[in-house]
Order: sequence, then structure tokens, then C-alpha cells
Amino acid sequence: MLKHPILFAISCLFAVLSSNNIQSQTHSKSPRHSLSQSDRLVFDQASMLTEEGVYHEAARVWKGLVDDYPDCGNYRHHYAVCLLHSGAPVTSVNKELSNAISVSGSFISGSGKFNEDICAAPVDVLVYASQVKLLLLEFEEALSLLTRFNVEAKKWNPLRQTAEILLTNIETAQKLIESPIDVQVRNMGPLINTEFDDTHPVIRADEKQLFFSSQRARSNGSNHGSFDPNTKDHYADIYVSERDSAWGEADWVNIGLTKHKFALAISPFGENLAIAHVDGWEEVVFQSNKRKGKWQKAVSSSVIPDAPSEGVIVFSPNNSFAIMSVADRKGRTGFDLYQYTKLSDGSWSNPEIIEGPINSDRNEVSPFISADGTLFFASNRQTSMGGYDCYRSVFDNGMWSEPVNLGFPINTVDDDRYFVISAEGTRAYIASRRNRPLNDYDIFEITFTEETQLVNGNIMLLNALLEVEFDRITLTSIQSGNTADVMVSEDSQQFLRAIIYGGQSYRIDYFKGGAVFMTDNIEIATDAGYHLYTDPIDSFEGGISGEGTLRVEKYIEPEPELIDSSLSLEDSLELLSLLGQVPEEEGWISVFNLNSLQIHTPAIDIPSMADEVVRRINEERHPQLSISSGAFRNETTSFEDANALSGKRSANVFIRLKKILLDQGYKNAVDYTFLPFEIKVVTDPDDDSPDYVTIQITSSPK
Repeated sequence: MLKHPILFAISCLFAVLSSNNIQSQTHSKSPRHSLSQSDRLVFDQASMLTEEGVYHEAARVWKGLVDDYPDCGNYRHHYAVCLLHSGAPVTSVNKELSNAISVSGSFISGSGKFNEDICAAPVDVLVYASQVKLLLLEFEEALSLLTRFNVEAKKWNPLRQTAEILLTNIETAQKLIESPIDVQVRNMGPLINTEFDDTHPVIRADEKQLFFSSQRARSNGSNHGSFDPNTKDHYADIYVSERDSAWGEADWVNIGLTKHKFALAISPFGENLAIAHVDGWEEVVFQSNKRKGKWQKAVSSSVIPDAPSEGVIVFSPNNSFAIMSVADRKGRTGFDLYQYTKLSDGSWSNPEIIEGPINSDRNEVSPFISADGTLFFASNRQTSMGGYDCYRSVFDNGMWSEPVNLGFPINTVDDDRYFVISAEGTRAYIASRRNRPLNDYDIFEITFTEETQLVNGNIMLLNALLEVEFDRITLTSIQSGNTADVMVSEDSQQFLRAIIYGGQSYRIDYFKGGAVFMTDNIEIATDAGYHLYTDPIDSFEGGISGEGTLRVEKYIEPEPELIDSSLSLEDSLELLSLLGQVPEEEGWISVFNLNSLQIHTPAIDIPSMADEVVRRINEERHPQLSISSGAFRNETTSFEDANALSGKRSANVFIRLKKILLDQGYKNAVDYTFLPFEIKVVTDPDDDSPDYVTIQITSSPK
């Protein structure tokens, strides 16, 4: 007879409820097994590492369980998710998720999180598999997996919201890929990128320097053995590349910090660098200044005294406002963008979350303010193509406009972040995981056409060395009356540094001995385009304007001077000039400059060349035609590829010109002669026109 019948009844009821609960979490036919005590300890370790977000190490531990239990879809699911989060190649993640689905047969209908006795994968595996199919651009398969998840998952499944976002991502990706914008996106190559993460590009307004962060090993070996324990990669360092006609090899910038150093912003003319220092627990903003050509040890930033030490902050070019990305303390909306405004007394306002459509219920990160005041940032909101996309917003009528996705191919179905753009607006830079075999970030250069530019390129940068000492220099906008100090001291030298805008007039006052010593007046046309002023300023020349008013207007390329005005050669996109001053009866030369990928355009006036050949044939002077071409070889192009492109350029003109002449009854080697092509590969980055086609027509005297 039982001594405690009530306790026994409660125990039986608990057992029944527990059994029902397990059944509700699993399919009725889900296989189960029991692990040994040692394997349970391994399972607990893998689960704990996954929950803590230490995905690299967690994946290693899960891999051991997968090897021991290859038919367990549950373990394969967790292993694949850790691979995805740790940045493993998408193809390998896709393989593991596919295996988890195939060996499971049916799924745990609930979350089934970290249950070591269950072999079937949780239904969540379908969402992760759909995400990977999106990364592989397999849209139909991704949609099919989401449909299956929505049928089989419990209503309360926490991944239902993720599935909804993925569905919108897929729709957005299909729409944007079908309507790409006219830009060129190129990987910046081995002078900038490595097989490790290369991220956080920032550029000076004049595009003379590119700073970024990289987890590569230093060339001098000074970070040997120094690794992030979570990722097993080197701590990120700051690197800089200089630009002349092309970007040079990146050099390490030693700013004295020990953990991850991420570039946040560079001042418009390169004297101050903002850095985020991340030690795995907190992110603190530091600042480094340049002195005597070297960057000094970074110190904690105190530009805005009340700003949080954690978060990414960037300042507008004229330093009148700042934008900061800060994590929501309640964890409901991820990172949001806040704005600070400089007050009339020089202090900063309290931070205010940007109202309106800028912030979403997801993350808004990596803000950047262009020279014209346009705000760019990255977000993984529902309107992205997948992961993080970059967005653009302008300040109009007292508020920031609805963010606009920058479109494909600037954005992709993978993570695209840290967008920055030059003051001129013709080139931008972005860190992206696109097209990467190792799933690491690379930095890409984006080249815009005049029609697709994202910012107002009507800007003049003043970066002039002062050859005479002044006490103070002020810049006053005639339209607004706003005045700013624009004299900067660097290495015991003084500079006039400012950004001024098209369609406005300015007065520059130079103070000496407490009074205005001289004044400059500058007017900039509305369509002036981009200008950079770097000439030294002294008091004898009257500053920039010569003590008058400098009118800045758009530079227009002069019309080419034709050798024979009777020829109907028209100026085209590629016909920049006609070279050679020899008499007409001796020679006829045309030079066509091409862009780096161009073979030809219909604008090249082949019929006019044919007319000149026919004219000389009719004069019985047997014309000879010489075609030469060149192609530039950079660090990402092989000699063979550049040589082939150069040859195609000559061959294209040859085929088109020969066809016109043949249609008129004139044959090569009978009525005229094509000389052998002169094919060149240009490697000098200082060459003004490395990509070209030259056509020369000569003939013997009558």
C-alpha cells in the first residue's frame, strides 16, 4: 500500500503533462536517442557557446557531435546556424542545412531549442535555409521554404517575424535586380583587400586618402599571436591608402590601441581621425590627430561632452550637427540614429532621436554625412534586399526625408555597409560581402555617371596653405549671414580649409592685429561643378580673388581644332582632340580616348575616316592606314587580359572601317593598305590617357 497516494498521483500527472509537452514539441515519429554523459557535456558546451554568440567556437564543438551522430538533423541544424553566423562560405552552410532537412524527414513543430535527445531538426531550419537560398539568388527555392515554414510552424514561433522580413527581402531583391542603376562596382583588389575582413572605409572630402579597418596580419609581424578569442582572427587595425591617379598600397596606422580599431570618420581635409575601440564588451569612441606627418596615440573623444561613450558618431562637414547610432536601451528597436545640433554659443544640444521614417524597428548603423549634407546609413529593415543595405536621406523643410534604398548593384542580397562618397560625387566606397569565397568583407569602389550621382557635386573645397600668418580667418555666407572660423593650424602651419557650395556667394575676412587685413569675395555658379583650390595664399596677391570677386563656373572642354575643316568629324564622348600638325597631304590623325572597359561606341565617326581614305584613293595616292591602341593594366588585371582588350579595340575599328570601304567596292591591299596593328599595354598610372585608339592615314605623293 502506498504511503503517499496524493504525492504519487501528482507525480503521475506531472509525467503525463511532461510527455504531452514533449509530444507537442516534436513530430509523433521523430527519432530520439540518449547521449552518453560525456556527449551531454559536449552538447551543453555547444549550446552555451551558441547562446553567448561565440559562433566560431560553437561551430567547432557542434561539428564533433555531427561527426559522431551524422543522422541527427537537430545537431546539423545548430552546426549550420553557427556556420552562418560565423561567416562561413554560403555554399558550405547551404550544404549543411540541406543535410539537416533531408536526414530529419519531419521537423520539431515547436522551437525545440537545445534538446539533446531529439534527432529531428526544428522547423526553424526552413527559415535559415531560405535565408541562404536568398544569398545564392535562388529566389523560388527560398519562397518555397518559407511557405513550408508558415504551414508547419506554431503560431507563436519566434522566427515568424524573421520569415516575414525574409519574404519582403526576396520581393525587394527581385525588383531591384530587374532594374539595376547605371554604376560600375569593382573590388579594390589586393592593394586594399585581403582574405580577412576589410571594413569601415572613410575618405577625405578631396578623396586624397582612404582609411579603413582590416583584420590582416601586419607586415612587420607586430600583431603576431594577438587574436580575438571569439573569432580567432587578428584584432582589426587602421590602414590608409593614398590616391594620386590611382589608389596605392595600404599602410598600417599605429594609433596605440590594443583591441579592435574601427575607422568611423576622417575630417574633410584629413587632420583628425575618429575610431571606435571595441574590446568585446563595449565600444568607445577615440580620436587621433596628425602631427608632423604621423598619427598620434588615440585618446577618448570628448568633442560632445554628454555623448554616450558607446556608439558611432559622425559630424557634418561644417560641424553644425552630428549623427550618432546608439543601441536602444530596451532592446526593442536595435540601433537608432540620434542627432546633435551645435548651438549659437558653440555648445551641443542634447541628443534627440531622429523622428519620422529614418529609424525602423530594426538596426540603423554606420551613418555618414557627405560634403553636401546628405545622410547615408545602413539598415537591415524590411525594405532591404537582404541583410544590411545602404540608404540615402536629405534634410528638407526641417526633417529628414524618407530613406531611399541605393539600389542594385550598390546593394546586394548580402550585407552592404559603411557607404562613403567623395565631395565630387563621382566615386563612392562600400564594404560588402558580395562575391566572396571566404564570406569576408571587402571594400568596393563605385563609379557613378552624371545621371546617377547621389550628391550635389557643385562644391568647392578650399585647402590653401597660408604663407603669411593671420590671427583669424572667417567665412561668411552672403545669403544666410552665417559666419564660421576656417583657419586650421597643423604642424605649426596655418591653412584656410572650408567647403563652399554652388549657387552661393561668400566673403572671406583675414584678420591681423585685431582688424580685417584683406578680404576675398567668391561667387559660385549653380552648375559650377566640383573644384579644389590648393594654391598658397599670401597678402601680396590679394588672397584668392585678387581683392576683387572670383566667379567660379563650370569648366568646359574646348572644342577640338580640326586639321581639315571640310571633314565632318563631330565631337563625341570619346573624341577629345585631333592631334598632329602635319600638312593634310602627308597625314591625318585622330585619337579617341576610351574608358577603362570600353571597346567602342557608335559615336566614333568611322564614315568620315572612310571618306578620307576614298578621297586619297581617287587622287591615286594609295593611302596607308595605321591603327594603334592601348589598355591600362592595374593590380587586378593580368597582362593577357589587358593585351586582349587593347587588341579588340584596334580590331573593332579595322572591321568597321574595312566593311564600309568594301561596301563601296574598295579592297584592302589593292586600293589601300592596313599596316600591322600597334598594340600596347600601359602600366604607368600617371599616363593621362592609357585607354585609347589612334587612327592615322598617310599616303604617297601624287
